[in-house]
Amino acid sequence: MGLNSDLLTLKSDKIVLQKVSLNDVGFLLELLNDPDFIANIGDRGVRTKEQTQAYLEKGVLNQPDYLGLWVIRALDDGQPMGVISVLKREFLEHIDLGYALLRSARGKGVARQAAFLMLSYLTGKKGVGIVDAIVNPNNQASINLLSKLKFTNIGDISTPEHERLKLYRYLNN
Repeated sequence: MGLNSDLLTLKSDKIVLQKVSLNDVGFLLELLNDPDFIANIGDRGVRTKEQTQAYLEKGVLNQPDYLGLWVIRALDDGQPMGVISVLKREFLEHIDLGYALLRSARGKGVARQAAFLMLSYLTGKKGVGIVDAIVNPNNQASINLLSKLKFTNIGDISTPEHERLKLYRYLNN
């Protein structure tokens, strides 16, 4: 599948970030059902392509401007490797940056490249001053990445579902 030029796209020398579309249903179904996604991010209860499409249409596709899900694609062949999310969560004061990768893309610096590209876009082009990230306290790989990206551990936070997470914050100086 080629890149859809109608969608907002960010590029680096190795990856492309592109707002999610209904063309990404198959890839998202695989990602949302990855055991590590379910363990570290949560079970979205999406098991079929129809449920994935409904999940997208229910709110993910209706996010304004830069908010929402962005598919991380390899620049050379356009294959999806994961997602990066920029969401405004009701229980957080600032926008939340998140990421999830297919197993085949992990350990290759993809999440770091995608997060750095998105942070540069948010703080540079969009003038965002503060970006939050929430992480499962057992997800050491994500905690390490947030540290490399200069996020600071703010402390523990409880979601409306009473899940205890760690809150990290990035300040654009």
